[in-house]
Amino acid sequence: MISLVRIDDRLIHGQVAVVWTKHLGVNRILVANDQIVTNDVQKMSLRMAAPDTAKCAIMAVKDAGATLNDPRSAGMKILVIVNCVADARRLIEQVPAIDRLNVANFGRITDNLAAKTKISDTVYVTPEDVVDFRAIAGRGVKVDYQVLPSHPVKNLIDMLDNAR
Repeated sequence: MISLVRIDDRLIHGQVAVVWTKHLGVNRILVANDQIVTNDVQKMSLRMAAPDTAKCAIMAVKDAGATLNDPRSAGMKILVIVNCVADARRLIEQVPAIDRLNVANFGRITDNLAAKTKISDTVYVTPEDVVDFRAIAGRGVKVDYQVLPSHPVKNLIDMLDNAR
């Protein structure tokens, strides 16, 4: 079962490895990313950052979709992490069971923040990101902004509308 799908530039880091996995009680972390799957150093680093309480898998987005649709995944508690909206959209288009997308720490790791719209202190978007977020929401997926489980949940689409 998918416990949460999250967009986070840093993928697995302290907030994810400690706070979110404990809060959700997940036993699997699935990183869906077409570039990292081919980089052994990044894969090793992500696996090392994952807590001992959760197995970590790193897959291409298409393979992650197939895994999440596999009936055997229903018995697992899975935290899915992507680092961009385009990957989240591709995954959501493949996996009808995804009904919520959590977003935080996105869009800041770049050398051109001035070209992006600031949505919050931790989210910056391009026009392409906005299109993808709206397409995701158009599929009936709830798109939330929440950095930590202890923080209030905000509707990211409303935040996009208010950032104009």
